[in-house]
Amino acid sequence: MRRLLIGGVLLILTGSVMAQGAKVLNAYNYLQDGELLKAKIEIEPATTHAKTGIDGKTWYYRGMIHEQIYFSEDEALKDQKAGTLIEAVKSFSKARELGSKKINMNDLNDRYRRLGAYCYQEGVNMFNVSDFNAAYDYFTTCSSVATAFDVIDSGAVFNTAIAAMRAKKYDVAIEKFKESITLNYSLEESYINLANTYKGLGNTEEYKATLAAAREAVPNSQSIITAEIDIYLASKEYDKALSNLDVAIQNDPSNSSLFFARGNILDHQQASMLADGNREEAIPVYEKALVDYKKALELKPDFFDAAYSLGALYYNRGADMINEANMITDDNKYKLAKEDSEEVLKTALPYLEKAHEIKPDDVSTMTSLKELYARTNQMEKYEVMNKKLSN
Repeated sequence: MRRLLIGGVLLILTGSVMAQGAKVLNAYNYLQDGELLKAKIEIEPATTHAKTGIDGKTWYYRGMIHEQIYFSEDEALKDQKAGTLIEAVKSFSKARELGSKKINMNDLNDRYRRLGAYCYQEGVNMFNVSDFNAAYDYFTTCSSVATAFDVIDSGAVFNTAIAAMRAKKYDVAIEKFKESITLNYSLEESYINLANTYKGLGNTEEYKATLAAAREAVPNSQSIITAEIDIYLASKEYDKALSNLDVAIQNDPSNSSLFFARGNILDHQQASMLADGNREEAIPVYEKALVDYKKALELKPDFFDAAYSLGALYYNRGADMINEANMITDDNKYKLAKEDSEEVLKTALPYLEKAHEIKPDDVSTMTSLKELYARTNQMEKYEVMNKKLSN
């Protein structure tokens, strides 16, 4: 009785294997006849069967079926195309892994390699329509195909990182940007994007460390220099910011914003020196700030901040000189000191007037001009400005 039971089980198992083998054959025949939907339906059960599921031929056929659906222009297959390219690649990968004497390995490798290239293009397409998760999947698949042939596709690695970052897969993005840096691929962008990923995560230490490493690797990168400047300004590390600005200006001498930024730092430094009573030290710093503000305005004549800051710098210097003059007891020396201070105040006028011309509604500019007109006894202009402020 036991023998009969065993024999019955064997018959069932044999029948099952034969049935699945028939499905593989049917799928192949449907593929040959161009009946791709039927081929797809037939092949799927065979991929999960204990026997046919570990036969490379099954996966080879499955890959070809999905490949043909992907390339098909048949309208009836339009709704079936989603995911078919990646499924084809996965199937060919599985076929290569399992192997089979009934597979043309040269053909399999050619198909596998070719579809990897198509994955790259699909990744670009998906990225361009802001489907970053899909782009990530395609670039990752492309990269895995290259790796299977002992090739590193640097472009795919970098694009995987970009897509991962945009898809908010930050851990993967960090890993892939680091790999891209190791590969020396698009070094400047890789470093900047890695740094920005850390910044987005609020990891200030890694952000700073990445930019520091980037400066060593790409010393003349304007983007990296500018990013470091922002860090130093935020942390009030002005000497480091000035050092970076010197390099940045050397690289881009027509950038008005860089001259303004350096002038602004120098302006703050000289003001701090004056507040501490270090007037002699403040003078050369003040003069450097003037030069940078003037250069910024020369490069960009409608640069409001440069015009206003230049006028304010002269104005504050003139006001400070008046305070110094008021402490002089000798009448002649007082008179000379007061005249000098008034000349400096007058020098502020054209720059503040320029700022007012650029931005007529700015209250700070109008207030400064009103006070300056009063100090220089230009009462008609004072009344005009006073009226504007009252409206």
